[in-house]
Amino acid sequence: MNTSIKKLVGQFLCTIFALGLVPALYINSEFDRVEAQHALNIKQSSQNQIEYSFHEFAVIVEQAFNSVPSIADSKTLLRAIKEPSVIHTEALQDLWVMLARGQNYYSQLRYLDLTGNEVFRINYKDGQALVVPENELQDKSSRSYFSALQELKIGEVRTTGIDLEVENGQIVRPLIPALRIMAPVTDSHRIIGYFIANLNMLEIYKRLQYQIGDSSAVPVLLNKTGHIIMGPDHSKSFGNVIDSRSDQTYAKLYPKLWAAIKDDTSFNYFDGTNWYFHTDISTKIKQFKGPIYMVFHIKSQQFNSQYQRENHAIVIQIITLTVLISMISAGFVLWNRNHKKNSIESQLAKAAMNCMSALVITDSNNRIIKVNQEFTRVSGYKLADVKGNQPSMFASGRYNQDFYTKMWSAIQRQGMWEGEVVNRRKDGSLITEILRIQTIKDAKGVIKFYVASFVDISKHKELENKLRNLSEKDALAGCWNRRKFDLELRNECSRINRYPTREHSCLAILDIDNFKRINDRFGHDYGDRVIQTVAQVLQRECRETDFVARIGGEEFAVILPHTTTEDADYVLNRLRIAVNIELDTVVTVSAGITNLTGDPTLNYKCADLALYEAKAAGRDSVCLFLDTEMSEIA
Repeated sequence: MNTSIKKLVGQFLCTIFALGLVPALYINSEFDRVEAQHALNIKQSSQNQIEYSFHEFAVIVEQAFNSVPSIADSKTLLRAIKEPSVIHTEALQDLWVMLARGQNYYSQLRYLDLTGNEVFRINYKDGQALVVPENELQDKSSRSYFSALQELKIGEVRTTGIDLEVENGQIVRPLIPALRIMAPVTDSHRIIGYFIANLNMLEIYKRLQYQIGDSSAVPVLLNKTGHIIMGPDHSKSFGNVIDSRSDQTYAKLYPKLWAAIKDDTSFNYFDGTNWYFHTDISTKIKQFKGPIYMVFHIKSQQFNSQYQRENHAIVIQIITLTVLISMISAGFVLWNRNHKKNSIESQLAKAAMNCMSALVITDSNNRIIKVNQEFTRVSGYKLADVKGNQPSMFASGRYNQDFYTKMWSAIQRQGMWEGEVVNRRKDGSLITEILRIQTIKDAKGVIKFYVASFVDISKHKELENKLRNLSEKDALAGCWNRRKFDLELRNECSRINRYPTREHSCLAILDIDNFKRINDRFGHDYGDRVIQTVAQVLQRECRETDFVARIGGEEFAVILPHTTTEDADYVLNRLRIAVNIELDTVVTVSAGITNLTGDPTLNYKCADLALYEAKAAGRDSVCLFLDTEMSEIA
């Protein structure tokens, strides 16, 4: 008796080992895959962040740098200098005010004479452009950047690097970091003064924000000594200028991270909990003379939810497979004992889980009078192509008249409108923009101009759509995935629940017959091709209104809107035959159909039971199980 029990236990353990070896290897590979995907997601997200923030930063600085010579050489400025009068001065001030409002990141626009005295100046802050009165203009000859001004040659443009705004010898509070772009003002090949544009780095810094899921990330900018130039916490910035913050340097606070940043061969650092990604942006932005490091701090928790969900799913698979293998092993041993056979053929069904803004200025009649170079670059239109026309010439045709009526109503009522629109370039291609339209009024409140500025976010939207598509598509099969299926099923059930007597829809679940045997005989590569072929056949043969998704290893689902159960049975048999023909009858599928009600969970159970009946009936068949049959069972 004891010998018999030992023999049964031995057979049981050997069977578990034999059946569990491949699933164990699969589970191990799944853990490795999830771990690798987790690291890849973090690195890919960081690369997107750095590329996005660097591009935003570089475009603004480069475009501002290129536009300063045009402002310095403007006839309006020369006229105000050479022929001083109230009219000429106000014309210059109006032009500068319009520029500041249009770009939204200039903090100061100034003209200094050769002795360093400010002659004209406007300040821009919090959406307000203020003309500095003559009695408040300052002598800047003692500032360090004035020496750099005196070294400028005709046609030369120079920057001073990022530092703090100073008024009357005192650092402005609250702190305003600025990048000064300077160019000489010339007349008859002779320098007569200097034009300086201060870029408000706080405003530019806001544009570097990058969205990660439900949270956002902004970079930290460091100088060559590791002091913070700009970061989310402004109280720690500019330790190289403010003595009380001198110890706020990455060289002291994060020595290992700082060493990694200084190492040109490394672009990321992991401290065991958080990731840091960095790059030296001065190598690609010529306006910066010394190294400027852009550093992103990414908390692993931002990506842990997906990582934990996938690990949890693998644990569920382990438990399920363990129970299933144990049950099969016990059944095998008992069967072997009862029938006194030396061998048995067993089957195990295993689920293979797997930027400066473009600018358009129109008159009070909304006729275009001016565009900038960025507009020409982005849209392809030159001023000669659009002058005198209305901006409606750029319309893509996607919006009805009601949309434009509401837009202009907001502009007339509030003085501005901002939103995302799709317009058309000169070559006919579409461009997605963040568009801002605002009015310029005279002292009496009469609208004189409309200023429209926009940023091309086409690539950003393309990336957004690509990421959304990737999150909803099955990588192997090329059809919709389980998450998208669950959402579509809930939506269809909600529609059925709203119109129960008018709408008829069905749900079908299909499963590839004997898929494990296919994998074991031909290999997993062949099995993957079978899944791909079945998915292609289903998508090709289904109607345009049908929804096809892969919901498991070899399991697919089809939602058939506006379809009775009789029509669904016909469609599913047609799909079953199409798969047989496509794969030369080597591969067959079974399917279960149910009618859709307002309860997605019940519908799925009914379709699954129908599939079970099709399998029990010998496979390569289609069975129907209605929701009313479920209530009869209950």
